[in-house]
Order: sequence, then C-alpha cells, then structure tokens
Amino acid sequence: MVYWIWLTTISGIGVMLQRSLLDAFGNPQNIYWAQVKELQKVGGLGPIKAEKIVSSRNLDDAYRILQACDRNGIKIMTYHDSCYPSYAKRIAEMPVLLYYKGNARQHSIGSAIVGARRCGQESKAAAVALADKLARGGIPVISGMAKGIDSYAHTACLKAGGYTVSVQGCGLDICYPCEHISLMKKIEEQGLLISEYAPGTPPRSSNFPKRNRIIAAWSEQIYILGAGIRSGALITAEYGKKYGRKVTVLETGKLSERAEADYTRAIDNE
Repeated sequence: MVYWIWLTTISGIGVMLQRSLLDAFGNPQNIYWAQVKELQKVGGLGPIKAEKIVSSRNLDDAYRILQACDRNGIKIMTYHDSCYPSYAKRIAEMPVLLYYKGNARQHSIGSAIVGARRCGQESKAAAVALADKLARGGIPVISGMAKGIDSYAHTACLKAGGYTVSVQGCGLDICYPCEHISLMKKIEEQGLLISEYAPGTPPRSSNFPKRNRIIAAWSEQIYILGAGIRSGALITAEYGKKYGRKVTVLETGKLSERAEADYTRAIDNE
C-alpha cells in the first residue's frame, strides 16, 4: 500500500493524472521506478511533471501515513479493489485511493440524503422517514455526517438496521463535528466511513466541496432537504447532475416544484 499512498501525495499530480499513470503502468510501484522518458509518454504529463515524479522518489511520508493508519484502525481501499464500486470509480474525478473504517462491501452504492445544518422539525421528520424507508428497503444511505439533515439521515438508517456510508472531509482519526463521536462509532460498527484525506488532515473548509463529489458519485439518487439556495448541498446536487444522477429536492417530505426549478437554474448558471 505504501506505493499507492506515495502516488497520491505527489504535489501537482492530481487524480486525473494519477489514473492515466495507472492505466499506463499498471500499478504505483511501476510508476515509482519509471524513468522520465517513460513517464512523458503518458498523455498530459509533460517534462516538468515527469521530473517532479522522479524527484519525489521517497517513501518516508507514505510510511508515516501507513503507520498512522495502523495506529488508528484505518484501512485503505484502492482503485483496483473490488469493494470500490465500479459505479463510482468510472467517474474520472474519483480518487484512486480512499481511507476507510468500518465494513466495506461490494454493493455500497445507495441514495444520498443531504441538506441544511439548521433545519426545522418538518425537514428533520422528512429526512428520518426517508432514511428509514431506504434502510428497510435495503438501500444504503449516503451522507456526510454534518449537523442537521446529514446526521438525522445516518441515525435513522442505523436505527432501522440499515447500511450507511459517511464521506468525511478530514482524516478518519478526527471526528468532525466533534459532538458526533458517538454517531461516528456507530457508523463504523454498522456501516462505512470513507475519506480521501490521510490521517491527521484537519477539516479545512476547502475539503468539503471536494468530498461532496464522492457523496454524489456513491449515489444513484440524491435527495436534498431543507437547504437554502446557497447551501453546500447545492454542490452535491451540482455534481449529481454532472454525473447523471437523479436529483430530487424535497420540502417537508414532498417534492417542491419551485425548489426543483430554483436548484436547476442555480446549477445551470454555475
């Protein structure tokens, strides 16, 4: 696993190039030992980035991350693993490596429930009812463990005996928000926690829009509840539309045609 970690920590080599390199060389170890001329044959990889890869041949940081994973009970899921859903990884923007805790399984694609952190009782009730229905129907509930709608959806799914996936915007050795430590432990026991961020990565605000693309990719359908037009849930909706997912906007448990139209216009204007 150390070579996989190394590949994802090279500065300036993003997910798209990482995937192109894997397609060309088969595995990260072959990339590690490749020469500059070999690397330059990969589309989109010029001489500067090829030199950058070669000059980054040092596994110290990767070993430190791997040791942190071992200390914190964090496992690693790679692009080649069968538990990495093909439905998600066919999207070019998906990470080649994910850190996880809990029970990874081959059929974890489900429906996302995301929405307002500050929500009314009607929106909360709608999220709980929807998550309960999905769980009892054997459909995983995907969300981000944020305050409000996200946490209500995870909790309702767990209470119904369902499988829930929480995508984190920080390292899995950190609970964010901190008051959800009990929920995080229950998800680990009964579902799956995933993150593209290595242990020790703090919950920076810039991480959360990126994590929302994983929520969208891991879902066949995305439900948005009680979220204002400037809510972060709109980012998930935006990715959902981009990835061909069905996006449904709900108000107090019923589809709001006005809200649906507002979200569609907002997404189209991005």
